[in-house]
Amino acid sequence: MNGALFRGLTRRDIVALTLNNIVGAGIFSMPAVLVAGAGTWSVAVLLLAVALVAAMALCMVEVASRYDVTGGPMYYASAAFGPASGFVVGWLMYVSRLAAFGAIATIMLDYAAGLWPGLGTPLARAAAITVFVGAITGVNLRGVVHGAMTINVLTVIKGLPLVVLALAGMRFREWPSVSPVTLDSAALGDAALVAFFTCMGFEMAAVVAGEARDPRRDLPIGIVGGVLGAGALFVLLLLACLQTVPDLAQSSRPLADAAAALAGPIGATIVLLTGVTSCAGNLSGWMVASPRVLYALALQGDVPQGLATVHPVSRVPRSAILVSAFLVWLATVSGTFVYLATFSAIARLLTYASTCAALIALRRSAGPAPVPIPLGPFVATIALLASLFALASTTGTAVRDVLIALAVGWMLRVMTRRWSRTVPAPAQA
Repeated sequence: MNGALFRGLTRRDIVALTLNNIVGAGIFSMPAVLVAGAGTWSVAVLLLAVALVAAMALCMVEVASRYDVTGGPMYYASAAFGPASGFVVGWLMYVSRLAAFGAIATIMLDYAAGLWPGLGTPLARAAAITVFVGAITGVNLRGVVHGAMTINVLTVIKGLPLVVLALAGMRFREWPSVSPVTLDSAALGDAALVAFFTCMGFEMAAVVAGEARDPRRDLPIGIVGGVLGAGALFVLLLLACLQTVPDLAQSSRPLADAAAALAGPIGATIVLLTGVTSCAGNLSGWMVASPRVLYALALQGDVPQGLATVHPVSRVPRSAILVSAFLVWLATVSGTFVYLATFSAIARLLTYASTCAALIALRRSAGPAPVPIPLGPFVATIALLASLFALASTTGTAVRDVLIALAVGWMLRVMTRRWSRTVPAPAQA
């Protein structure tokens, strides 16, 4: 059955969803990866990533104020540049979230193994992720409000210990010293992309706009507040790790090691639990938002129409949720954190760049937005150029695999349109 999605998300839900998606798993590994690749430039690289993501978030605030439908950046690209562009952006959003799920789940299992060593074996890890994916899928099949309530609770539980750790690190007066490393362009590029990956996630608020009660009022608050709050927290946590963990680049659980240095074994245990909870909350947020991207692609006729099916009782895109659950399970049992995070960051930078370009195009074609940002075209141009520069500096198999994923998605689109012959009309409220 096709029908309208249920508009049940409040402003509190939007803010929690944004914070939950940004303050996720990346921060639990980012300090070590960043120091290993950037050395003494770690803080500068993170600040640059926060500034770039903030500029992109401002662009999304303006463009999102024009629409209140499910899909977010893919819908903006379609409106500004045509359906083909909308598909490319939507597909990039979807595959980036598949990779992100795998990266986050990897960190969750690493931190869980610190509490329960038995989870260190491949078989135990596969069993644990199977149970977890099944649980969050079941919750989200019941309805979007149930998924949002789970996220709200997990956001508070995981946020408090991180804030305490960040504030505890501020008691140090001296600037931390970092052992110099030989800068390698590939390693530095991967470190920068991991920093971007850590700061990303604000677009998920725009993706679920079709299920928000008042998206034009609540999205700007959720997006801007989430990026600024998370960025400040990340910088403080990195400083805390630099000041307390002697060989930070070699640490597999940097935040837990920092907590152990500040508060002993109890502090380490609390942060290990927080890491597991944070990842669980992030993955729960993924299961709320990302299947809606697949649902929106189906509405446009770019993937099989059955993925646009809305359950008559729970009013959720059930088929899209089930397919997504299976795909993320596959992504989790393969790959490593750095590779999956790099893949996700590349795909999402392309997505954000499209929204920056859409701001410029829509100002010309559709006039002022309901929520215009100051110097909008200038901010969009700077963010667009910076993201393209970051992409140009990347190397490795992740770039190749993103292009392969795009090719596979385009083939799926062509086959779907040949089979259906018609594009189904949107069924959004």
